[in-house]
Amino acid sequence: MKNLVIVGAGGCGREVLQWAKDINEAEKRWNIKGFIDDDLNALNGKICSVTVLSGIDDYEISPDDEFVCCIGNSAVRKRITDKMKARGAVFTTIIHPNTVIADSCTLGEGVIVYPYALISDNVAIGDGCIVNMHSSVGHDSTLGRFCTVSAHCDITGMCTLGNNVFMGTTSHIVPGTTIGSDVYICAGSTVMARVRDGMKVLGSPAKIVKF
Repeated sequence: MKNLVIVGAGGCGREVLQWAKDINEAEKRWNIKGFIDDDLNALNGKICSVTVLSGIDDYEISPDDEFVCCIGNSAVRKRITDKMKARGAVFTTIIHPNTVIADSCTLGEGVIVYPYALISDNVAIGDGCIVNMHSSVGHDSTLGRFCTVSAHCDITGMCTLGNNVFMGTTSHIVPGTTIGSDVYICAGSTVMARVRDGMKVLGSPAKIVKF
């Protein structure tokens, strides 16, 4: 049996700890070893069944370890994942048992899919993406690497998202829309037209805003 090490002991990491426990109830996959986090006091005041083992760079990787990176910021998640992979870390995919995923989908390495998410026909999701609770990805859509889809978001059919896209909660993308890389979609926004790389958009319909 593999050990599961959760990178990041913040809110996302503690949520994923529960999802891993739920997976273990259905199919015993891991010995859940604990968190690694550069804030060794990240769990202070929190009720939690595991501890922070060490800082991220200080952790000694074992051949039996599998990792999941639970950092909400896409760019930071990518940086930490790439750095750890260079040290030999292997990242696993966390798919909650309540998720609905079409059997024609492809999921990259280190993807996290929260409870009650829906991923439809012929969707491709890149490495390190997070799809949060009650969010959906419509048919024939593609998400690049390290996208973050917050709770209650809707990516409709035939959409294309680049790398490191962040979708705030309850945001929506209409069918056939192309989103560039490093795009930030503010909470509650509806994207109805192409968004270029590096843009931040807000509103319904979403308009470009300055950082």
